[in-house]
Amino acid sequence: MKKSFLIVLIIFMVSFMSACSGNGQEASGDANGKKEVLIWHHYTGSADVLDKLIDEYNSSQDKFMVKEEYVPFNEMNRQLSVGSAGGSLPDLIIADTVNNVSLASMGILADLSDKVKEWGVKEKFLNGPMNSTVYKDKNYGLPLTTNALGLFYNKQLLKEAGISKPPSTWDELEEAAGKLTTDDVKGFGLSAVKSEESTFQFYPFIYSAGGDYRNLDSPEVVDTFQFIKDLLDKGYMSQDVLTATQDDLSSMFEAGNLAMMINGPWMIDQVNESGIDYGVTYIPKDEKFSSVTGGDNISITKDGNVEGAWDFAKWLLAPEQNEQFAKGTGYFPTRKDVLEEADYWKNEDKVKEFIPIMEVAEARGPSANWPKVSESIQLAIQEVLTGTKSPEKALKEADQKIEKIEE
Repeated sequence: MKKSFLIVLIIFMVSFMSACSGNGQEASGDANGKKEVLIWHHYTGSADVLDKLIDEYNSSQDKFMVKEEYVPFNEMNRQLSVGSAGGSLPDLIIADTVNNVSLASMGILADLSDKVKEWGVKEKFLNGPMNSTVYKDKNYGLPLTTNALGLFYNKQLLKEAGISKPPSTWDELEEAAGKLTTDDVKGFGLSAVKSEESTFQFYPFIYSAGGDYRNLDSPEVVDTFQFIKDLLDKGYMSQDVLTATQDDLSSMFEAGNLAMMINGPWMIDQVNESGIDYGVTYIPKDEKFSSVTGGDNISITKDGNVEGAWDFAKWLLAPEQNEQFAKGTGYFPTRKDVLEEADYWKNEDKVKEFIPIMEVAEARGPSANWPKVSESIQLAIQEVLTGTKSPEKALKEADQKIEKIEE
């Protein structure tokens, strides 16, 4: 009798513990009774600033314990899809701004509209970054960081090549890249790796020519791809650009093997450490100067620990933390009050060069189908630069794919 009772008691306890734990993050906690908040992010070199802020937050209150997991930038979308299908998503997601609308359309994010309204600081954020969180007139995230792309150039190499100033047009870019290319140095580089990074890097050129993703087979976009392919075919760019990330470009630039590159302000501290004498300016133009906004948004999954995730997100985007995080990652703050009042972005050498660039920067998309749209663009980039297909054919096929995706 006692044995039977013991068995029943054990079964009851196991069932009770399973029911309490569930699949969500809200029921989990640490030894101090704090509820766990799991965050996924893609940071590598700048992960230490996030680590520091998470530690500060965890020590500042006794309700929640934020934990983090690193997911490679190129793997984020796939991992989110797998996690969504398997019910194993984190509570918080830090991802590229263009992913926000796509994730919202999938139905996995919490609608934060009421919380944002109650918070009462929406008007303190930059319009562009804040708008990237909006899907069907509702907020599904908060803008964490913002940035844009510019042209980095090695002043010493330009001087040795007899170039008095950085190129400002496509013709000048091609001429300068030719003069700068030697046995040991490539004149120009941009990332053409098959990921969002290549779409990001190609888009300023597409915009500058008057094109966009809705009309990829237009003469303007065809000419854009042909121009970049010509730089590669003439040897002014390395074949390595087909697999080079933005980090890889920076490493080549710092080593003196790349004279000019397209990159963003998050690389400034790293390049400064190399000791290279360099400058930053607008990306050379066709019809107009252009750039694209980048950065990250922070969003909350609807089935996770929404209360804890929102508490941390609000804390992270308070002025002091927003400034600290933006400065530590090399991005720009998303709050207007921080950008206007902090001296760093107005006075810091190289950083201030990006302020006028950001004024001409435009968003990619926006589209709820952006990951698939971007994949079509990435494939066209690879096909054109490898010579597998002509710009006309590759872009026509990409345009047809995007039309079906956007239907």
